[in-house]
Amino acid sequence: MVRNEGRNRNQRATSQGPLVRGLAATTARYSVEFDARTAYDFLVSLALGGVDVAELTTDDQRWLRQARASLPADVRAGNFVGGEEHEGVAAEVAGVVVAHPEIRDAAGLVAAVEAMPPRDVARALLRRTQDAPDLALEADVERALGGDREAVAAIEARMASSVDGRSLAALRAILRDPVGTTERLHLALRAWLEPFQSVEDRVRRILDRDVASRQADLALPAGELIERTTEGIRFLPDPAVRRVVLAPSYFARPYNWVIAGQGWRLFCYPVADAALGEQGQWEAPPATVLLYRALGDPQRLRILRLLADRDMYLTEIAQQMDLSKPTIKHHLAQLRAAGLVTVTDEGTMTYYTLRRERLEEAGTELKRYLA
Repeated sequence: MVRNEGRNRNQRATSQGPLVRGLAATTARYSVEFDARTAYDFLVSLALGGVDVAELTTDDQRWLRQARASLPADVRAGNFVGGEEHEGVAAEVAGVVVAHPEIRDAAGLVAAVEAMPPRDVARALLRRTQDAPDLALEADVERALGGDREAVAAIEARMASSVDGRSLAALRAILRDPVGTTERLHLALRAWLEPFQSVEDRVRRILDRDVASRQADLALPAGELIERTTEGIRFLPDPAVRRVVLAPSYFARPYNWVIAGQGWRLFCYPVADAALGEQGQWEAPPATVLLYRALGDPQRLRILRLLADRDMYLTEIAQQMDLSKPTIKHHLAQLRAAGLVTVTDEGTMTYYTLRRERLEEAGTELKRYLA
C-alpha cells in the first residue's frame, strides 16, 4: 500500500446502476472513473487504523480505538493490521476490489477473499512486486509460491532495498507460507467485519455524497480531474496505465491512498468536507483547520519558502533543510493534505510544487468563518 504524500495509496454490475465516469481528454490513453464502494474503506480503516486519524470526527476516533482494541491480540499483532507507526498489508487486497465490480461492501469482500485459493490471495498481496512488467520477477513469484526457496531468496534480495523492515517481513511470510498467510488474513478480515459494519451505512452515505458533489468536475481533462479530486497529486500519463480509479474514502482523510496494479492506478482520495454532512454553527471547517495547522510549523514554512523559488525533489529539500527524509516526508504530507503543495511522481522520483492559489485563499477562509 502506498500513500502518495511523499511517504512512499470497475464498472458496477448493471443491477447496481452505472458508475459516474469522467471521460479522459482525447490525448490521454487512459480512462478515469469514480468508484464509491465501502469495501475500500473497510480495508483502509483496518490497514491505516492508528495513523493520522485527526480528521475523523471525535466519535469516529473513539470508535476506531475501541474497535481495534476489541480485536484478538494475535490479529492486532499481525502484519495485516496498521498501527500508530505503520500500515497493514491488508490494504494490498484493494486490488481484488478493483478487479471485481460485484464486490460492493465489507461482507462481500470478506466472502470473496475466503473463496479464493491461497495462491491467488498470495498473488494479490504480492501485487506491489509486480507493478512493472518484469517477467523475470513474475516467474520468480510463481516459483516461490510453489515452494522454490531459491526464488524466495531472489525476491527478498530484490525487494530489500525498496521496502521497510516490517514490509519485508510480511513479504517473506507470504512467499514462504502462502497457506498460513491466507488463513491469518481471513482471521483479520473476519474479525474486523462486525465492527466496521456498525458504521458502514453511514460511511456509504458519505462516499455517495462526495461523488455526487463532483458531477461538474467530470468535464475536466483526465489529468486535471485527478489532481483536483486528490487535492494535489499530479498524475503523469504512463503507457502501462489504461485505467485510473478514483475511490472516495472517509477513513483515509486527509491523505490519499494510492495503489498501482498492472494496467491501473487506484486513488483512494479523502472525501470533501461537504460530504460529511451538516456542521454545527461554531464548528470550524476541517479544510481551514488543516490549512492553519500546516502553516503553524516553522519547518513547514521554510519548506514553502524553498518551493516559492522552484519545484524541488524530496532529496533536495532534505539537504536544504538539513533534516532526515522521513521528517521531510511527514511535513510534506501535511502540506499536501492542506492543499499547499502538488505532488508529482516522475519515474522513481517525486517532486513538489507550491500551490500559490491556496495561500491566497487562507485569509479569505478565515474571514468567512469569523463572519
